[in-house]
Amino acid sequence: MRVSDRPDQFPLPPARDVVILCGGLGTRLQSVVADRPKSMTEIHGRPFVACLVEHFLRHGARRFIFSTGYKGDMIEDWFGRHRGGYETLFVRDPAPLGTGGAVAQAMKLVRSNPFLVLNGDSLCELDPERLLRFHTRKRARATIAVTQADSREDTGAVTLGEDDRVLSMVEKPRTRTTGYHNAGIYLFDRTVEALFPNSRSWSLERELLPQLVTEPFYGFVTASALYDIGTPERLAHFREVWKDPSVHFPVTSMHQEQGSLL
Repeated sequence: MRVSDRPDQFPLPPARDVVILCGGLGTRLQSVVADRPKSMTEIHGRPFVACLVEHFLRHGARRFIFSTGYKGDMIEDWFGRHRGGYETLFVRDPAPLGTGGAVAQAMKLVRSNPFLVLNGDSLCELDPERLLRFHTRKRARATIAVTQADSREDTGAVTLGEDDRVLSMVEKPRTRTTGYHNAGIYLFDRTVEALFPNSRSWSLERELLPQLVTEPFYGFVTASALYDIGTPERLAHFREVWKDPSVHFPVTSMHQEQGSLL
């Protein structure tokens, strides 16, 4: 199986910021989660986004920027009550900005180069340090984590060349083709900000990423598990898989600092 996330001794760049997109309304989850942002969906006593943060804490991230919208105060309040050895910052706009607009509003707080961007409603158990080394070795302007395509039809389809360069990216194509899924994890050089559309609300997946195929834009192929909570069925599956968080996160900074996430 083709994968990019094998051990790589390429020097690791300095610590990076992690931008988490938490503005999703969770329309398809309304039947089971109607009172909170999708990223705050409860997973055995804690929000989904805490699972996401824990994974990246385990791999050395210490600065998280949350781009929020609908009921963003719930996210700020939760992390305000569950502080640890990491920094949390928040940018909030009640108007829908799209994934691209959400990244754009977070840029005023981003300090690292490169920086990570994560969807706040999906989790891929890849090693971000290997992703970062891959990005640096390729001298990429942007890198997207991808997984082998499966039966899901509501994710972006990514085609890669032999050198892992992204040849095409189509968001939620009408016909599912073989290839790779967008795993919802991106590593960007700060220079991509110059390519942002001159509008307040826009889509990262539809308006920026397809443009980047003419740039040094690479796909990091991972065999790691990819979960999302976009539908009631997938949420139920995630809750079933994650009944015992210690299987995924034996010891993390959040546990060490807080003793508990609750």
